Amino acid sequence: MTMVTLQPDNELLIERGWAALPASYRIPEVAPTLDEAKAYCRRLAESHYENFHVASLFLPKVLRPHFHAIYAYCRISDDLGDEVGDAAQALALLGLWGRELDACYDGHARHPVFVALGETIRACAIPKEPFADLLTAFRQDQTVKRYASMSDVLGYCRYSANPVGRLVLYACGEVNEEKLRLSDATCTALQLANFWQDVRTDFAKGRVYLPQDDMRRFGVSDETIAGGVVTPGFRALLRHEIEFTRGLFQEGLALIGLVGRELALDLDLFSRGGLEILRAIEREDCDVLAARPAISKRTKVALALRAASGKALPFMRLRGQPKRKMPAANAPALEQAYAACRAIAKNKAKNFYYAFVALPAPRRNAICAIYAFMRQADDVADDESLPRDERRRRLKEWSAAWLEVCRGAVTTDPVFLAVRDATERFAIPLSLLDELVAGVAMDLNLAASDAPVTYDTFADLYGYCYGVASVVGLVCIRIFGYKDSRAEKLAEETGVAFQLTNILRDVAEDAGRNRVYLALEDLATHGVSLDSLLHHTPGTPPTANERALFADITQRAEGYYQSALKLLPLIDRESRPALWVLVSIYHGLLKRIRCADYDVFSRRISVPRVQKLGILAIGHARIAKARLLPME
Repeated sequence: MTMVTLQPDNELLIERGWAALPASYRIPEVAPTLDEAKAYCRRLAESHYENFHVASLFLPKVLRPHFHAIYAYCRISDDLGDEVGDAAQALALLGLWGRELDACYDGHARHPVFVALGETIRACAIPKEPFADLLTAFRQDQTVKRYASMSDVLGYCRYSANPVGRLVLYACGEVNEEKLRLSDATCTALQLANFWQDVRTDFAKGRVYLPQDDMRRFGVSDETIAGGVVTPGFRALLRHEIEFTRGLFQEGLALIGLVGRELALDLDLFSRGGLEILRAIEREDCDVLAARPAISKRTKVALALRAASGKALPFMRLRGQPKRKMPAANAPALEQAYAACRAIAKNKAKNFYYAFVALPAPRRNAICAIYAFMRQADDVADDESLPRDERRRRLKEWSAAWLEVCRGAVTTDPVFLAVRDATERFAIPLSLLDELVAGVAMDLNLAASDAPVTYDTFADLYGYCYGVASVVGLVCIRIFGYKDSRAEKLAEETGVAFQLTNILRDVAEDAGRNRVYLALEDLATHGVSLDSLLHHTPGTPPTANERALFADITQRAEGYYQSALKLLPLIDRESRPALWVLVSIYHGLLKRIRCADYDVFSRRISVPRVQKLGILAIGHARIAKARLLPME
């Protein structure tokens, strides 16, 4: 670790430090009352932290004052270290703050944060260690500017991030060794995600949290960061760190199923948010030097709504929670239900069905059930003979009926009956089906009835693709079977590849329905107006600018198809032919769009049936080969 030498603290340094901070941070001569201290912490939490309003909604009301106090402590501690602008002054203030912490545990603190915190400490039996560890990290920030290895970075996170999670567990009465371990994994992952997001910002403060040995391995130096232009080596470095971080998030997700529901909702929200930061970085091709990748407002709202739906629906299963035992259906009724789903898939799933028939029967039944479920939701949301408000009402009613079935209600709906069995048989999280329905509803909720459906940035469009396609992929790989957690990210990106292909094929059809599923920023880049797409003369070929726009989207989709190829070897062998058929058909459609010189206006481009049958024949040959090979 690289360190700098500082002068010891003194009263002058403390006074200069206070002068750089809000006057309300100073320690008063007389301690406030407990009610005054609680009000102080509440104001600080709700005015400084944009996500606190959302997060606190999922906490029992009795716990909120404790979280106000903990947040206020963390906020001021961080500001003492980061907002003073002088390392010696910051160290002097942190020393004073540490002595006030000691006074809090001795029962005679004067600062409102510590007066409120005293009650929290007593009520929740919180030891001093996690509070003191945070101060250790903030002191370390003043003297340590580089970290030799990931082990050193993780050592820093042990003081800077993990104590926050531990304080939350203490406040909620959820402490044991396993929960602490899983919390540490999540908190470290969140800290690392912020580091990779803020490489440029931290460098401006003189700090580099990228491990020095990893930087050397990938040929990255301080000069690379200072130059502000990413290199292939820098991108490779960020991808390496992101994969490590994603693994920590995956490890920590198990905590959600071990804690009470209110805390589980918060953990789910923040874990999803951290994973979205990683996705945001990847969507920018790991360019964190030109601008700070951030979660779009639309995505933040979607995350909050997912968590809010969990608050409203106490029977919704969160990832990692034990599965609810469903009432058993008799075998004939279940077979009839699956037969109905197979009929829907055969009739409606023009591309998907060719892949479905390449699956073994149990997996084929489950996939057909999921498709029929999607079809039902989509038909309700897309019935343009009905006003939008009526479609929303019917979709809500349909969702409520499904959720009653999830609770164990008897049903005569063959699709619900089959899907319920499939989710049990293949351990499909019900939360994924919640996300699928939320994705279907996105077009109903985005715009006023007379305004076109549009997306400002590709990051926004990616969020839409995730909701309507990637979630489907995440459900499908549960049915296909996989052991390597990398499959989840690759399935997500495969779904984006498929959806971008659909978007290109359906530009004219969607425009006729007042929808443009192309990022407005991409339209502007290529000099294409929204109006020209919405009112394109039928049968007229695209302009040169429109062809260039479609070619750019095709190239982007090609990048995501590479993820599909990487996904294939990660799923169970007997399912690979089906996925290969599906990828081949969709990729074939993209190639035909390119071969048509991107003329998606004159006719609807499709893969001929004879070509699909040829792909299916190869898929069946792959099935035969897989059956002859020894099991892995």
